Amino acid sequence: MLITIPAAQAAPWTQEVYVWQRQAGPEVASAMQGARRLADGFNVLAAVVAWSGGRPQVSRFTPDFASLARLGKPVGLSLRIGPFPGPFAADDATAKSLAALAASLLAEARAAGLTPSELQIDFDCAEAKLAGYRVWLGALRPAVGKTPLIFTALPVWLGHAAEFVALAQAADGFILQVHSLDRPVSPDAPFSLCDPVRALAWAAQAGRVGVPFRVALPTYGYRVAFDPAGQFFALAAEGRDPAWPPGTQVRVARADAPALARLEQALAAAPPPHCAGVIWFRLPVAGDRLNWDETTLDTILRGEAPAPKITVAVEWPEPGLAEIVAVNAGTTSELPPGRVALRWPAPEKLLAADGLGGFQLETRGGEAQMEAVAATVPPDAFLAPGQKRKIAWLRFPHELSLDATAPAAAP
Repeated sequence: MLITIPAAQAAPWTQEVYVWQRQAGPEVASAMQGARRLADGFNVLAAVVAWSGGRPQVSRFTPDFASLARLGKPVGLSLRIGPFPGPFAADDATAKSLAALAASLLAEARAAGLTPSELQIDFDCAEAKLAGYRVWLGALRPAVGKTPLIFTALPVWLGHAAEFVALAQAADGFILQVHSLDRPVSPDAPFSLCDPVRALAWAAQAGRVGVPFRVALPTYGYRVAFDPAGQFFALAAEGRDPAWPPGTQVRVARADAPALARLEQALAAAPPPHCAGVIWFRLPVAGDRLNWDETTLDTILRGEAPAPKITVAVEWPEPGLAEIVAVNAGTTSELPPGRVALRWPAPEKLLAADGLGGFQLETRGGEAQMEAVAATVPPDAFLAPGQKRKIAWLRFPHELSLDATAPAAAP
């Protein structure tokens, strides 16, 4: 009798989202409700450990565990641990305090009705300390019980093959972080938060470890500051603009949504062995200026390619008053065009005009031509998908045929 054994089914590919905001609030809750339609799960920052004089300083956050449970999606917790020089032991006061914290976080979530899908340890571990990290994971294992224990790994750790394999085998899986591994070297040097070519190579290398893993991909951006000589000196993420010293050159580095969508699709189409999905860092929330808009992430979660599309339009709110408006008709956040050419019939008389929001008007060759030029627009003044912004106004005796054209962006 011939018995046919069905082929093993590959694990379903997942796209999850980190929720890294330190304060729960209506904006975060609303964003999670929006993302739950397409995201396969979430991972929420629950606590951060820093060190002072070798002693842990714990900052615990207050996720709304009951609301998280009602999402109906897997929700994991993250415990962030700052740099620690050692020594590492399985039963000293340091290890016991971390184990107690991990157990407490899980118990608090369960008491509120949430069964965490995993506990992620995000330890800022030095390359030379991987063996010590393995000792810590061994100490944490009894504290987390049956909850999967996951850790965040950097690609450079993969080069320490024996130590990394031992570390990975002490956990139930790991997250390969392939973003923000380098920093810009000059204001004009090409820079990417995530290099898709290197990310694919690292994922293939991680697949040879033999332990389940996912790949962390970026959605965010940050401001990079250089001194007048072009030397890097600071990074700034969300929040107020820092008081940069005079002469500071500021550049915005952003996650390239179309490129990262292609990377995710390449990983999903041919996953490396043991690779189960990606996890996006981080959830877009209203008010984020440098993170993706929710439209961008939703587009990628649907398996579609996000596309930039900035146009300009002329609006006439009253007879004779023309307003020049930059419109984001795409699915990625983009800066308004740097220059907009304005033309109207030569016999018509321009009575008054001015630029808005960092744009200034410059006269061109003929009397019926001007340009709106982005002179002092902040480097992070992005238009979200569907958003529009007035960049100039012109006053004529009456409404007329006014053409506003932005030159095509260089490929």
